[in-house]
Amino acid sequence: MRDRLTLMVYNEGGSFVRLKLFSKKNIRISIVIGIFCIFLFGFILFDYTHLKYVKYHSRSLGAEVSRLKAELKDRNSQIETFYTKIDALQLKLIKLDRLEQEIRSYTGLNNHSSDTGDYGIGGVFLKDPEQHEVCSAELYNKFLENMDENVELLDQEACDQSEDFQILWETLKEIKAIQKVTPSMRPLEGGWISSVFGFRQSPFSNKHEFHSGVDIAAHKGTPVRATANGTVSFSGYKGSYGKAVSIIHGFGILTRYGHLSVLNVKKGQKILRGEIIGEVGSTGRSTGPHLHYEVRLNDIPVNPEKYMSEYLATKDPS
Repeated sequence: MRDRLTLMVYNEGGSFVRLKLFSKKNIRISIVIGIFCIFLFGFILFDYTHLKYVKYHSRSLGAEVSRLKAELKDRNSQIETFYTKIDALQLKLIKLDRLEQEIRSYTGLNNHSSDTGDYGIGGVFLKDPEQHEVCSAELYNKFLENMDENVELLDQEACDQSEDFQILWETLKEIKAIQKVTPSMRPLEGGWISSVFGFRQSPFSNKHEFHSGVDIAAHKGTPVRATANGTVSFSGYKGSYGKAVSIIHGFGILTRYGHLSVLNVKKGQKILRGEIIGEVGSTGRSTGPHLHYEVRLNDIPVNPEKYMSEYLATKDPS
């Protein structure tokens, strides 16, 4: 009786029913099992709740990681754009440097005394990673914004400078072209001016007349040279000029060489400064061997002596 548990149950009729259920040993085992099941259920419930929390937290972390990845991708894109602009700017600066060197070479100016080398852009970017300091998004974006403004400013300055260089280059080419077609040397070596430009007393009629060029007395057969680049517009016999050559140089400039004994060029022929076009003679209205030399601007005769600088005459005709 002591090691068993008896359970009395009333039926609907009110009589007692005697039931023998478990022994105390079985009851103890059942209690232990029950307590174990309660702890097991509690552990499972805790673990389930913990897994739910970790899953929810993982989703939150995943969303944060995705956001950070997108932000990092955007920053990398900005950095790539930034360095692309730098590369383009460096290329412009290199082209400007080459253009400057070309202009200096073309004009005979000295090059820079110091070698500038490759162009570069420097500055402080982010903190040293070893310092374990994090650059905030606000500071990073401000940095990119400032650098972008600086690059845009340098790019605009480079464009402006490029335009200025291009205008300068075109102007220099035009000046060079004008120089090539501007008479700038004596038409022959030696000799002396026997009659100047302007009004004079005619050696034939002793009347006051206008002399449209200069007469340079020289020995017959002395080579006559073109004083600038141009195209022969006339080569033949021309009235009082005798055997003559006319050269159109462009920009309204024309030179004429009269009283020649020999003609070495033909109409339409391209001529370079210093090229022999004929020889001194005494053809036409002449009192002796000499060269009648004219310079005309828009068909108006001007003093040729202004275009026969000894300094210019010593320069390389090319």
